[in-house]
Amino acid sequence: MAENSGIGWTDHTMNFWWGCNKVSTECQHCYIDGLMRRAGREPFNGPMRTVDWSKPAKWNRQAEALGRRLRIFTCSMSDFFHEGADQWRPEAWEVIRSCPNLDWLVLTKRPELIPTRLPNDWGGGYPNVWLGVTCGATSSLGRVAILKGLPARLRFISAEPLLEPVDFRPHLDGSIHWIITGCEQAGKDKRRPMSLDWVEDIDNQCRKAEIAHFVKQRYEGTQITY
Repeated sequence: MAENSGIGWTDHTMNFWWGCNKVSTECQHCYIDGLMRRAGREPFNGPMRTVDWSKPAKWNRQAEALGRRLRIFTCSMSDFFHEGADQWRPEAWEVIRSCPNLDWLVLTKRPELIPTRLPNDWGGGYPNVWLGVTCGATSSLGRVAILKGLPARLRFISAEPLLEPVDFRPHLDGSIHWIITGCEQAGKDKRRPMSLDWVEDIDNQCRKAEIAHFVKQRYEGTQITY
């Protein structure tokens, strides 16, 4: 579990559990494979609970002292809404609820599971939780449609890995607030290429819809911004 994240759009990562299962084309060369195998774990047998859940309380105090909010990428080594983590999720929601100075970025490839896994006091969404879906291919646009219908204070799309041109225009009606684009994180022998033309097209889509666009990385691994 990483404390300080190297991911440009977050301050920290918090993994309540590790491990997942592949569900779509974006998962083909998932980065957790090598990370977990180097730790002696099998990555795709479903989630396993992590031991240390104490860091968020420290980050929450730091954010309060700094007078600014900190972003937390939630379950970067799994999927927060994975059905294999159902027994631990209520406790994770308690941690999230207890850290109001942190913005929890919850990214999933399983949005269809979200409605039955939200806490009873969710209402229109916790003010410190952003809900997002992975959609780096046209075949995954159904996730965006589901996300739009869910109660949340902020909704975002991670088009990473971006595998082809994707037209988000039909969904940029005010219910999506942020799009992240980035290339696949895999070895050069496996990494599927990403065209900057696709990124520029999504950037134009975001500009016209007046929503934020974060360009995480290009094929060579170099950070770029618009």
